[in-house]
Amino acid sequence: MNAYVCTYRRKTPEPKERRQTEEAAKRDPLLRSFLEIYDRSYYDRGDDPSFFAAQNRLGDVRKASWGVCRRDVRNALTKGDLVVFFCGSQHERVWCYYFVGFGTVGDLVRREAQWTNPRHAPYRRFYNVLAKVEGGRMFQSETFHHYHDDWKRRAEAPYVLFDPKRSAFNLTSPHEVAIWNGAAVPEKWARDDRSKGIERLLFVERGIDRRLRTFEFGYGHAKLNLVSAGGAARPGRSIPKLVQDLKRLV
Repeated sequence: MNAYVCTYRRKTPEPKERRQTEEAAKRDPLLRSFLEIYDRSYYDRGDDPSFFAAQNRLGDVRKASWGVCRRDVRNALTKGDLVVFFCGSQHERVWCYYFVGFGTVGDLVRREAQWTNPRHAPYRRFYNVLAKVEGGRMFQSETFHHYHDDWKRRAEAPYVLFDPKRSAFNLTSPHEVAIWNGAAVPEKWARDDRSKGIERLLFVERGIDRRLRTFEFGYGHAKLNLVSAGGAARPGRSIPKLVQDLKRLV
């Protein structure tokens, strides 16, 4: 079983990106509502993982999907694997980090199946589909600017559907665990009991020295494999036990 920690960014978009997305939102009332609340939300700019669409189109945030970012992680996942998500929220040079929960992989869908299998039809209206298939050909299908030049490569990795019965997300009031002030990495974690519990479960007891922020510039947040490092197994409780304990902290 694999388990990863991944941080997505609630970044401040460039003015041009904002204008272009606002133009697209004129034809999509739900997208307009996303943009209206985005600055005070805990969503990824491209809704990937798709917490907003899952809540508003399927009525359950636990039915989120993941289909654009972290191609390498999506390629490595199998059914039953775990992904722990943090939201990095940008306020100029300061970033606040929130524990939004975890998803257990319920299904891994290839793009062709996403557009041909009726079972996956509800996800075709999500904002993280990245690509659509028509007449046996794949075409880029992105809502948020700026578009990805490497969309074909990203689309080669599976579209991840999380199992709502074994996932837990809090996008309403996620717990703030850490802050980074733009100086040296890593971020500084809070010392309240809940933050310390999350830090202990994911990092301390597994012998992991790094935290969420790994670089001062660029994307800044490398993925973290909780199960192994360089082929060697990490210490710590089993993944099912980790899920059980994390659920109490979401």
